Amino acid sequence: FCYHWTSPLQDTIAPLLDGYQIGLEIGDTSTACWCLITRIHYLFCVGRSLDCIQKELEASIRVMTLLNHDDVKLNTITLLATVKKLRGIDANAGDKILDSMLATAASNRDSFLSAAVNSMKLEVFVFYQEWKEAVDFVRKAGNVRLFLSSFFGAVRYTFFEALTYVRAAQSASGWKRRQMKKCALQTIQLIRGWAKNGNVNVVHYLYILEAELAVLHGKNKKAKKSFNDAIITSSRNGFIQDRALAHELASAYFKAQGDDYWGNYHIECSRACYQEWGCIGKVERLL
Repeated sequence: FCYHWTSPLQDTIAPLLDGYQIGLEIGDTSTACWCLITRIHYLFCVGRSLDCIQKELEASIRVMTLLNHDDVKLNTITLLATVKKLRGIDANAGDKILDSMLATAASNRDSFLSAAVNSMKLEVFVFYQEWKEAVDFVRKAGNVRLFLSSFFGAVRYTFFEALTYVRAAQSASGWKRRQMKKCALQTIQLIRGWAKNGNVNVVHYLYILEAELAVLHGKNKKAKKSFNDAIITSSRNGFIQDRALAHELASAYFKAQGDDYWGNYHIECSRACYQEWGCIGKVERLL
């Protein structure tokens, strides 16, 4: 669960599968199921095809039903609803499922499930570039990291939270701009600390955030370099969905600068990456 703090996220996949198999062998089905859903979630985070993720999730739900682990199954359903929404499948139904999961979490006082649902909701807001909804959401969600502390979900949520605040600062003015910038910098500082302590999985996150901070401050040279570094690093490390996001943000930057050539280039690259990931709902929005 926690190898990701010092090792590439891809290196956690095999040990989690081992944990699932060992758990079944010794009769610890609860740990086995948690290893299983964590493995699938990490596959999602490293950019494995959404079609493959959906198939694994559907198979896992059958296993968890058979083993009678409803708590783990609820987290699995949450991720499945998110994957389907990103694929453009039953988007409205997915929203209802996530809202239902939040209600269940509140009823059961299940802080972990609530945090997991909130992390997925923010992921969708960011990938669909729904920035107003995203900033309203993070300000209401509370400290999601507190309940996902050992999981990579906490790291990924922190990245999306910081990006949301930076984008909010870019579109705001006066005291609100200062407030959003302050929130962004506080969150980015967490990610910088993780990178300094050896977390290789956040390097491309930092490049994206540095690029957007440079946009906020009008530092064009820095923005171009950081976007390029983000694209190269996410590509090298296999985070196809984050490469798509970096290309999309770079496209918005260049078009705002009146540079349609590079703006169009990056949006085409973004569309190709989303297509490869299987995020058809996003591809359709970019057409």
